[in-house]
Amino acid sequence: MNCYFFGTFNPIHLGHIEIARRVKEEFGFGKIIFIPSYMPPHKFNDLASFKDRFCMTQLAAGEENVSDIELKLPAPSYTYRTINHLCEVNKVDKINFLIGYDQFFKIESWREPQILKEKLNFIVYPRKFKNGQTLSEKAFDYLKNKGYGFKIIKMDFLDISSEMIRELVYKNKDITGLTTKEVREYIERNNLYKRLSKEKSII
Repeated sequence: MNCYFFGTFNPIHLGHIEIARRVKEEFGFGKIIFIPSYMPPHKFNDLASFKDRFCMTQLAAGEENVSDIELKLPAPSYTYRTINHLCEVNKVDKINFLIGYDQFFKIESWREPQILKEKLNFIVYPRKFKNGQTLSEKAFDYLKNKGYGFKIIKMDFLDISSEMIRELVYKNKDITGLTTKEVREYIERNNLYKRLSKEKSII
């Protein structure tokens, strides 16, 4: 049994890798499969190309753990479309889905939340809001009462974000310790994130 980790991965960082490792270990999944978004509904001027984000994710997570499924689906890349396709291809009714506290709290604002509720087992990991706040498990009682199935993994919050990395790269500062050596070298080699947008990534 696998679990899917969606995101822009713009770029992937050590927080993503540690979350995947802990979730795989705690819940006994065969694989954590990373799915970089091909064309997210929200537009970001500092979003690296799908090719670059896909390659960086492969470098950090291993080629066998990364899927380009969204490249083959209609754009924009709404999560419910990808979920429907995964369920159909794998011939299952539900799949396991990794999501941060902040995004799970807003799940009903996503496109077709009813489909997500019916077809996803959510694995929720800690993540801060932009204002630095975190959420307690009590905050999710509303979603539990609405019928969302989820488990919350207990782990320390890793204060790393893709946005932080992009800003440091833009300022020509060192990102050692925030992502893997291979990803850092890829960013340098391909001159990524040298133009910074005011629009922020959600992942």
